[in-house]
Amino acid sequence: MTNWDSFDRLLAARRRPIVDGFISFLRMESVSQERERVRACGEWLARAMQARGLEARVIETGGNPAVFGERRVPGARRTLLLYCHYDTKPVPPEGWLQPSPLEPVFRLGLAEEGAPTVSPAALADGDLREHRLYARGASDDKGPIWAHLWALELMDAAGMAPAVNVKLIFDGEEEIGSPFFGPFTEAHRDLLAADLVLVTDGPKHASGRPTVSGGARGVLGLELTLEAARRDVHSGNFVVPNPAWALNGLLASMAAPDGTPLIEGFEENVARPSAAERDMMARIPVDLPALEKELGVRVPADYLERLMFHPTLNIRGLTSGFTGKQANTIIPHRATVALDVRMVKNQRIEKVYRRIVDHIRAQGFEVIEGADAPLPDALRGRAIRVVEK
Repeated sequence: MTNWDSFDRLLAARRRPIVDGFISFLRMESVSQERERVRACGEWLARAMQARGLEARVIETGGNPAVFGERRVPGARRTLLLYCHYDTKPVPPEGWLQPSPLEPVFRLGLAEEGAPTVSPAALADGDLREHRLYARGASDDKGPIWAHLWALELMDAAGMAPAVNVKLIFDGEEEIGSPFFGPFTEAHRDLLAADLVLVTDGPKHASGRPTVSGGARGVLGLELTLEAARRDVHSGNFVVPNPAWALNGLLASMAAPDGTPLIEGFEENVARPSAAERDMMARIPVDLPALEKELGVRVPADYLERLMFHPTLNIRGLTSGFTGKQANTIIPHRATVALDVRMVKNQRIEKVYRRIVDHIRAQGFEVIEGADAPLPDALRGRAIRVVEK
C-alpha cells in the first residue's frame, strides 16, 4: 500500500506556491462568452501542464478551445480521463461581497455570515489551510484543475508514479452548455479513450461528506422568440398584437405553475427509480427544512426523486419591452424566452427537442428553426423562432 506521508509533508511545505499559482489562475478572466480571454486562459493552462511534465496542447473545437494533457506511465494497463472546465460564468460585481470577483480574497469563515476579508499577502503560510478563498471560478471549476495538476507535481516530487495512464481534458465552454464539445469528443474518440472518466465538477454536499455521483443530467438549451410588428409602437396610439402575451400563453401550456412539464411525450421512456435506487435515496442525508430556510421557499417532499429521475423544463430568462428606469409606454414587437431542459436516463436530445417543437405547433404557431432563417411578414405574430443555445 502506498504511504502518503511524504506527499502530505510536501503539500504542507508547498502550500504557499500552490496558493499563489491558483490566485494567478483565478485572475485570468475566462467567462465563456469572452472567446479571446478564454483562449488566452487555455493557452496559459496548457503551459502550466507542460511545466509539470504533461504532453499538453490546445485543441480547436469550433467554439472555445479545449485543453488536453496526458501522462503515459510505463507498464500501465489502464487509463483514467479527468474532465474539468476552465471557463466561468460572467463576473457581475452585484452579489459579490468583495470589490472584484476576479481579485481573490480569503476569509476565515463564510462570506454570507460576515466573515471579514483577508488579502493573500497578509496571511502567514501556516494560516492558509484554515481559510476559504473566494473568487469567480475558485470552486467551479478551476479549483479541481489546480488540485489535479499539483497532485501530479507532488507525486513526482515524492517519487510516487501513478499506477495508470492519466489524461486530462479541460472544456472551455461548459458554462454555456458545451455546444461544440459533443462533436469534439466524437471526432477525438481515440485521443480521449479511457477505462474510467472522472468528472470533478459539481456542488459539495450540504453535509460536507465526500460524494461520488454515478452520472449527471443532460442539458438542452433553447431560445424561443416571437416577433409581431416591425418595431415597438406607442401603446396609446396603436392596437397591434403584443408578442409578450402570446408567448406567455404558450409557456403556460408547456408547464404547470409549479414547473411540472405538460408537453406531450416529454417523459417518454424515462425510467422510474428501482427499489434499490429508492433505498439509496432514502439514505442520502438531506435536510429539507434547512434548505427551505436557506432559500426562503418550499421544496417538494420528493425533492431527490425529482432532482435525479425526472426531466425539468426551466425558464432561465425572459425578455420583452422595458422595465425599471427604461420603462416606457410601448407595445413591444418582440418577446424571447430562454429555456433549459435537464434530461435523465433514457432521454435523447433529438427526441426531446422534437417533442417541444411539436407542442409549439400544436398550440397553433408556425415554427422557424434556426437563427438565420427569414421571418415572412405573413408569419409575424404567428411564428416561434427556435434556436438551440
